[in-house]
Amino acid sequence: MRRFLNIFGMALMAILLFLPVKCNAAGKNVCQTLAESKTYRYNLDQKGKKESIKVSVSKKEHKNGYAITYDLKTTVTVNGKKIYGKTLKGRYSDNNQVKVMVVDTDQKDKQMELLIMEGEIDDGSNGAFWTSDIEHIYYYQYDNGKAKRKQDLAPLFRKDFADVFMLHGMKDSSYLTVNGKNEIYARLCVAVQNFDYVHIKRKLKLNKGKLVNVPAKSYSLMDIEDPFRPKKDITVYTEPGGLKKAFTVKKKESIYPDRLYLADGKKIYLKIKNKGGKSGYIDPKKVPTYDDGSNHMM
Repeated sequence: MRRFLNIFGMALMAILLFLPVKCNAAGKNVCQTLAESKTYRYNLDQKGKKESIKVSVSKKEHKNGYAITYDLKTTVTVNGKKIYGKTLKGRYSDNNQVKVMVVDTDQKDKQMELLIMEGEIDDGSNGAFWTSDIEHIYYYQYDNGKAKRKQDLAPLFRKDFADVFMLHGMKDSSYLTVNGKNEIYARLCVAVQNFDYVHIKRKLKLNKGKLVNVPAKSYSLMDIEDPFRPKKDITVYTEPGGLKKAFTVKKKESIYPDRLYLADGKKIYLKIKNKGGKSGYIDPKKVPTYDDGSNHMM
């Protein structure tokens, strides 16, 4: 019996050693969208007691014949002190266009971030947070009893691209996401000539209390479901802007955009694949396509 218990104990220990350890509540990535009229408690500055955070919205309806408009007043308070207030007048929808999030972008810096977003923002009732057009993302840092607006993150997410259509939320029922290791993400909708709009995942990095743009030469494309068909035979190259031929795509043959390559911070190339799995680069401006659909799934 004793031998059995020893063997059982050793086996149990081995299982515990190799099983992934679940994080406790303090170790989870905090990425919370705050509901209206509800009080949330987070230790924003990781000092003393938790702060109470509340989003209050009042709506005033106006009727002018058959037309109905709304005035929407949004107030955000921390420990009862107003840190943000805005009234949107003459709106044709009573859907509030201000959303508030608490995120912990970097779990090691002992500081959480309070984000206040403005724009044509979906309320998330159908799970489609990502269809939003976010115009501003105000980043507040709370320290020693005061909330300070430090940055507008929306221009940073749009940086490096000349033709941005919208700044969307992420698709997993959250406007923004974080990895807890100093990175925060949004979905950027970029116009690409002859290829409608494409979506890329853009990130900012938190460095000493300030979020900075993280430039990259290439980005994986998101939400690509339908192929494109060129209106003429095209040459696909081994490198962006290169002259070495990879393969040829015939007129009306299906091609699948895979990555976006940004040359010299401005010029866009697309990495595409054909049905056979061959891949290479094209200049989208030189590849007219049939208007079969859209990557911009709204």
